[in-house]
Amino acid sequence: MACGGLRAQSDEFGIWTELSVEKKFSKTLSAAVSVENRTRNNLQNVDRWSGAVSVDYKIAKWLKAGVGYSYLYDYNPEQYTFRVKNGETQLNKRTMTYFGSRHRFSVSLTASHDFAFVTASLRERWQYTYRPSVADKRMDYQHEDLGYSYPVKGKGKNVWRNRLQLKYKTKDMLRPYVSVESYVARGLDKMRYSAGTEIKLSKQHSLDAAYLFQKTYDDDWNEGNRHIIALGYTCKF
Repeated sequence: MACGGLRAQSDEFGIWTELSVEKKFSKTLSAAVSVENRTRNNLQNVDRWSGAVSVDYKIAKWLKAGVGYSYLYDYNPEQYTFRVKNGETQLNKRTMTYFGSRHRFSVSLTASHDFAFVTASLRERWQYTYRPSVADKRMDYQHEDLGYSYPVKGKGKNVWRNRLQLKYKTKDMLRPYVSVESYVARGLDKMRYSAGTEIKLSKQHSLDAAYLFQKTYDDDWNEGNRHIIALGYTCKF
């Protein structure tokens, strides 16, 4: 029933799963390695495989800095553009379905403050993503309606991300949270709303389960609006 409703609204449904390993070197310095899989199109397609490394440094009790790199291998759906010639609408360009690589770099600052029952945090992050050129994936039909292929050009994009999160302070197994995050490039790219909980299994092991809704305004990477179930596992040592 839920999937039928999502199709009717032209929104996609997907599941994101992530495995992370974190190492704390001192009270101020830590690092993490993670791998992730994402699905799209109501679970019919793999959307992305990715791997990431990051390093965090605690500047003060309430302030943390971080840098990271991610390698993304993701799905790019088929696309068409059209033109009008002699009063008729004709195919102009076609980009075929393909999987391609992207490289992402990020720098962030996170400030947090404890209230009575809630920890509030604000994360400001700059990220740069570069998609290398992909050979012979686009067809051009403008010249006497005879198509010829040429590469999808390389492309870079800067995005500023702002995330506000409220997390319930508790020593119990469940640690619920809500967050809202904006993605800003030339304008507002998208908003992401999340509600979930951390599940503390032990001092070293934890799970995370959340529901996310992503609203897209500028669809450069063909993401679209999405309803997402996110599941994660983290091992700390």
